[in-house]
Amino acid sequence: MPTRDQNLLRRLRQMRVLLIHPDDEERKMLLAHLNRIGCQVDSTWPAPESLPIHVDVVLFLLAPINDKSTLSWLAEENAIARIAIISFETPEILTQLERLNVHGVLSKPIRIFGVLAALTTAIGLARHESRLKRRIQSLDETLKARRKIEQAVKILSETKNISEEAAYKRLRDKSQTSQTAITNIAEAIIASSDI
Repeated sequence: MPTRDQNLLRRLRQMRVLLIHPDDEERKMLLAHLNRIGCQVDSTWPAPESLPIHVDVVLFLLAPINDKSTLSWLAEENAIARIAIISFETPEILTQLERLNVHGVLSKPIRIFGVLAALTTAIGLARHESRLKRRIQSLDETLKARRKIEQAVKILSETKNISEEAAYKRLRDKSQTSQTAITNIAEAIIASSDI
């Protein structure tokens, strides 16, 4: 049975990594190290206008000269782990780190020590963030459905001159007998009351 450490390394080997960095010695060193880890690595420079599909991790050079719109697409990508490579800790760079919602930072000059830790931490944070966003979306949908059901219950209660409990029971029973989602029935009741 594989240990947890082996599972971590197996997951890292499945990661598709994009390195956005000028073609220099640091880029060559990073590429070699990521290949040693077993990641599927691609590199480019300058930053692309849009992110290639099927990328799990992006390591990108963040410099004061970056056009703010160049990397703006990084802030929109949800499940992608973002690791910034920085040379300076200026207020402008720190603001960009926050705006781009990075999950990890590597400092120049790049050293091999710390790359693996930054990679695993960033991947973990990106996955956690993605789970939280999905949960928030699910809760939002549940809340919207609940509001529709409450509105339909109120309409039924008023039009049939029954209590809200009886109206909800009627709505629930109709849902079960017709094998239709209660939200769909609520939407139909709301739509018919608008006519």
